[in-house]
Amino acid sequence: MRTEMLKIKMIAHKGKPNKSGRVPILMQLTIGQQTCHISTKQNILPEKWGDGKPIGHTREDQAITAVLEEIRTKAYNKFLQLQGQNINVTPERLKQALLGKDQVQPRGYVEIFDQWLVEYSKMVGITTSKRTLDKYILVRNRLQDYIASQLGVKDISLEEVTPKFLSNFDNYLRVEYNMANNHAMKIRQKLRTIYKVAIDNGWVSKNPFSTVKIHFDPVERDVLTKSELAALIQTDMVFDRLEKMRDVFVFACFTGLAHCDVAGLTKENIITDEAGQVWLKTHRQKTSEVVDIPLLEIPQLIIKKYEGMKELNGKLLPTLTNSCSNLYLKEVAVRCGINKTLTFHMARHTFATTVTLSNGVPIESVAKMLGHRNIRTTQIYAKVIKDKLAEDMNNLATRICGDYSIQTSNISIHIS
Repeated sequence: MRTEMLKIKMIAHKGKPNKSGRVPILMQLTIGQQTCHISTKQNILPEKWGDGKPIGHTREDQAITAVLEEIRTKAYNKFLQLQGQNINVTPERLKQALLGKDQVQPRGYVEIFDQWLVEYSKMVGITTSKRTLDKYILVRNRLQDYIASQLGVKDISLEEVTPKFLSNFDNYLRVEYNMANNHAMKIRQKLRTIYKVAIDNGWVSKNPFSTVKIHFDPVERDVLTKSELAALIQTDMVFDRLEKMRDVFVFACFTGLAHCDVAGLTKENIITDEAGQVWLKTHRQKTSEVVDIPLLEIPQLIIKKYEGMKELNGKLLPTLTNSCSNLYLKEVAVRCGINKTLTFHMARHTFATTVTLSNGVPIESVAKMLGHRNIRTTQIYAKVIKDKLAEDMNNLATRICGDYSIQTSNISIHIS
C-alpha cells in the first residue's frame, strides 16, 4: 500500500480580502507531492490569524477554531475511509469526497476496462473473435499486475493515467516480460482504446495518449520459397502426427487462411459452382470478412485425403491448437531441411507471396482472398522476391524490344 499520508494545513488567503477586510480561510490538502485547496466557508481579519489558526481569544475566534477543527477531523476520517477501499487517494479525489461529489465510487482505469470487457465479450462471433477478446483480457491483467505490484493498490483513477504512468508501464512490460517493441505498442493501442471510452463518456477531459507516440519497428516477415514449399510437400514425414500437421499447413499455404479459420472449416464450406470450379467459402473469425477462394489441386487433394475420417467430428481437416501446431511445425521443418522457424501464420504469408503474387496474381485479387479490407494490409503480407522482380523486368524488356535505341557516339536516344 502507498505510504503517503495526508497533511492538512489551514491557510488565510490574505490576497483576497472582502469589503470588511476579512480574508477567506482555506484548507490545504497534501498527499505526497500533490496539493489542492478547499474552502472552509470561514473568514477572519488578517491580524487575527497566526500559524494555521486564529490567535484571538474572543468568542468568535473560538467558534472559528472549533469549526476548523471539525473540518480537519472530517477530512482525516474521509481520507481513512477512502484508503480502506484499497484505492489510491489523491488530494483532488479527497476534495470531491468532502464536497459530496463522490456518491458513486470514482471510476478507476481497471474498473472501466472490466466494464468494457463485459460488453465486448457479447460481440464475440459477431464483430470480433474469442482470440481478440483474450488479447484484451491479457492486457487488462498485465495492467492490474503493474498497478498492484508497483503502486500498491488495486486500481488508479483515470486522472492518474498520465504520460509518465504509460511510460513506466511500458518499461515494466519490457523488463518483466522481455517484451519486444511491437508487442508493447499493441498493448499501448489497447490501453488507448479503453481510455477513449472514458473520454467519450465525459468522465475525463484530458487525453494522456495525445503526447504518447505509438511506433512500430519494421518486421521482415519470413515466407517459404518455391523450393522449400516443394520440399515440404514431397518429404516423407514418417510419423502420422507430423504428416497431418504438414498437410494442414500446406493447405493453409495454398488458401491463405489463418489457423483459427482452418480449424473451423467443415464440408459445408466447400462449394462447386456450375462451371465445375471448387470454391472455399467462409468468414474470417478476426474481421467477419467474407472470403471466397478458388481451390487449387493440392488443397483439393488434401481435403479428399481426410474425407470421411470419423475422428474429425465433422471438421474438414485434423487441426490442433495453434501453439501445438507451431511446436509440431518445428519438427516438420527439421525433417524437410528447412532452416527457418515455421509457424502456422507463415502459411498465410507464403500464400500471399510465393503462391500468388510471385505467379502474377494481381494484388487486388490476393487482398480479396486474404479477406483484407485495405490493400495496404496485403502489401505488408506480400513480400516481393527477387525472382519475381527479375521476371517482371525480363517481360518488360521483351515488350519494349525495338522501341528504343541508343547511339553511343553522341549518346542520343531515338524512340520508334
